[in-house]
Amino acid sequence: MEGLKIKSVSAGILKNISFILEKGKVGVLLGPNGAGKTTLLNAISGIIPVKKGYIYLNGKEITAVPIEERDISYIFQNLALFPHLTVYENIAFPLHIKKEENIDTKVLRILKKVDILALKDRYPLKLSGGEKQKVAIARALVTNPELLLLDEPFASLDFEMRKFIRAEFLKVIREFSLTTLIVTHDPYEAEELGNNIIKIRQGKLVHTGNNVNRIKVRSLKKVTKDIALAKFDNFSLIVPFNSGRSDHYYVEFLEEDLYISSLKPPVPTLNTLQGKIISHKENAERVHVKIDINGTIIKGNIPWYMWHEINKDEVYVIIKYRGTKLKGVNDGDL
Repeated sequence: MEGLKIKSVSAGILKNISFILEKGKVGVLLGPNGAGKTTLLNAISGIIPVKKGYIYLNGKEITAVPIEERDISYIFQNLALFPHLTVYENIAFPLHIKKEENIDTKVLRILKKVDILALKDRYPLKLSGGEKQKVAIARALVTNPELLLLDEPFASLDFEMRKFIRAEFLKVIREFSLTTLIVTHDPYEAEELGNNIIKIRQGKLVHTGNNVNRIKVRSLKKVTKDIALAKFDNFSLIVPFNSGRSDHYYVEFLEEDLYISSLKPPVPTLNTLQGKIISHKENAERVHVKIDINGTIIKGNIPWYMWHEINKDEVYVIIKYRGTKLKGVNDGDL
């Protein structure tokens, strides 16, 4: 198949990891520090050997292929720019290593694409954090790889710059239709980066798929300057109002921002809904469930130790207020 396929891979802390990332899609490796996320990138790139299992890229097994023969670009957390080379020279470096032709044309093209042509003669020490990120991205893309790996690429940036660079990065990646796997420990960054979320904990795969609930708002009423009442087809939620004027609105929240119980809260609690579990899928640590809330389906997860106490025909769901996001969409964006 086209894309990245990891089959029963064990390496370092990793134990029997399997997942598929379709060609041209963005996958996000999500998990706490020490979970094995970087170890997996290192195994895919060939930096460390695979003890057991197989790695396929666009239908070809690359498990034992030497690192220099894998058509993979890797952006490390520290970016690894060469301080003694200019921006132009940093980006040209992998082309020289591969002994490619038309190097100047290729470098200038990617400089324009990533919007850093004006920086081509500067050295890394003269660049801002965001500019360094762009140079690293340009260097990774200039060889037109089959797969792009990134290890916490935006971690060193402040919130506003991280948000801006992330948006710019996704725009370029989509233009290239490049299969991409990104490491993060931030669930909200994972949500922004892609819907193919692969969760790892203590070297084990605990979840794959989209962990974002997204519900269209039927009507919206501002309660205060920063708070709104979002009405859906069969229920309402109080959400932060952090969106400008739009034609349509959606409320999004992660599976992790739901508390699910068969016990009714003893006191009235904000954003409490009642429904029933219509399907579930078990893994080593959690049970992933789909809940019918008066005809609207939302996704959540329940810790194993609570699962045996759950009455699937009647559950109460509390959606954390701070976990909700109001997003506006205009007709031209649909």
